[in-house]
Amino acid sequence: MQVECPSCQTDNQIEYSENIVCFSCKESFKDHAFKKFKKPLISTTTALIIGIYGTYKIDNTFFEEQRLPIQVEYELIDSCVNSSGGSLRSSQYVVKKEVCMCALEQTVLKINYEEMKKNESLFMARFNSNISICY
Repeated sequence: MQVECPSCQTDNQIEYSENIVCFSCKESFKDHAFKKFKKPLISTTTALIIGIYGTYKIDNTFFEEQRLPIQVEYELIDSCVNSSGGSLRSSQYVVKKEVCMCALEQTVLKINYEEMKKNESLFMARFNSNISICY
């Protein structure tokens, strides 16, 4: 057990026995009540900071919505909607826009922006196949 001497405040490592004295000042510990104390490995504040940082990193990695840059999303949807080259009635435009957004959303779930930059043809093939699925 580790105890602090009431006379000189020195930490002492002791075994349980009847005649215990401080290693430093040789005062007796008789008739004193002692509690066992443990020094914490890390402080509560440090543990809290580590926990907050870990939660932030996990949230960004696993729970943050992965999106393409706005310009890329706009170009993909715009080219999808206007791919026929002809004019559309407003109801047709709305339906086509919804289909293109659905296809983009489904594609981004499978292929993120980093993978898209590496293999654009795979991304576009998936995007085109998702258009037919979303109709």
